[in-house]
Amino acid sequence: MKQVNPSVFWPVVGVLVVWLAALTWSSVGSAPTAAERAAVTGGPVVAFVHGDSLQRGMAFVQTMQANLQMQMEAREKQLQEDALPLQEEAQELLSYANSGQASDDELEIAQRRVLELEEGLRTLQRAAEQDMFVAEQNMQAVMAEALRRHLEEHAREEGIDFVLNWGLSGEGVLYGTELWDITADVLARINAAHPDPIQARREAAQNTSEE
Repeated sequence: MKQVNPSVFWPVVGVLVVWLAALTWSSVGSAPTAAERAAVTGGPVVAFVHGDSLQRGMAFVQTMQANLQMQMEAREKQLQEDALPLQEEAQELLSYANSGQASDDELEIAQRRVLELEEGLRTLQRAAEQDMFVAEQNMQAVMAEALRRHLEEHAREEGIDFVLNWGLSGEGVLYGTELWDITADVLARINAAHPDPIQARREAAQNTSEE
């Protein structure tokens, strides 16, 4: 009798077990926990999330990004307003220096002043860039902490041993079945803990008007 090659047999069995489990869970009508999946499939409990989808789906992060964009635009406008008098003074000095009417001493003074004005413009630009960098870093830190905390909470409650990232921003896994995708669960947890302040104000206003 021809023997079955174990290297072919066991992967097929594993696929059948997962498939049968999926049919059983779908017939029951309730989504299984990660621990229940592992009880059927065996091995460590490994789940993954679409990191890009999480970032795009976190409502409070979208609000923070919109606020940051408005801050950047306002700072850019302020920078232009602050720089305008410096630019105008520098232009006047250059025009006078090039008119042929300035003495050597006046030319030297004008050149030094133009250099001072240029340095002033660079200082304004660096300050604006630094402020925006700090604001963006703070936003990233808040987002990372929320993601870390809620991922850990969800993993502990579900009995998950590993959570891998699958996304364009840094792939930690190259393939994963939808059976192990907990992106929607984690996203729901994050949005529940960090509701969109704009939406919250709208709901509060609506509730007040209904009363």
